[in-house]
Amino acid sequence: MSVKRIPVVVLHGALRSTVGLQPTARFLRARGLDARPFGYPTRRGGLIEHGRALDSFIRDWIGDRPPVIGFLTHSMGALVVRAYFEITGALGPAQRVVMLSPPNQGSRLARINARRRVFHWLYGDAATELVPERVAQLRPLPPSVALLVLAGGRGDPRGYNPLLPGDDDGVVAHSEMVLGDVQPQLVGGVHALLQWRPQVLERAATFLRGDSAPS
Repeated sequence: MSVKRIPVVVLHGALRSTVGLQPTARFLRARGLDARPFGYPTRRGGLIEHGRALDSFIRDWIGDRPPVIGFLTHSMGALVVRAYFEITGALGPAQRVVMLSPPNQGSRLARINARRRVFHWLYGDAATELVPERVAQLRPLPPSVALLVLAGGRGDPRGYNPLLPGDDDGVVAHSEMVLGDVQPQLVGGVHALLQWRPQVLERAATFLRGDSAPS
């Protein structure tokens, strides 16, 4: 009898789409997971609106209470998943979430650029959804969620971006990736490429299958 594969939703970050998630989803499927991309218009709508759309996507796909469900997020996608859990609570008994360089404390860069028109023109509604004051309104994850945070960066106190404190991946500082008592684990590299790097995705797939716990 075949074992049913764990469903995994893959979410992109700001200014991206499901097109860039196709290689990521294929990698996860090759590792025994039923991975499907979820797209949302990052320039239009807020986190709660995107969270509701994610809820509809999941219910249409696997119903109301899957025994286990996984999420792999890049950047802003982590905030959409957090908004989803805020709306739904714990959907089923167990959830596994891997976040790649998530702005869990909000984005210092979004705050720095908050008054610049070109930033709002480029990012649309995401420009205000990413600031620390907005992200701080999101609730903690339910206790049923097992979480792994993987961080790009240089592995030194400077990071790539002089505008960010401590180590960073060029876009998000390590201190901004922390969620509750879960600290980011360094995988290195720049923000934009994390969702396609085989070594990073191998660690994510292992965790999403339940083969290991975060260390």
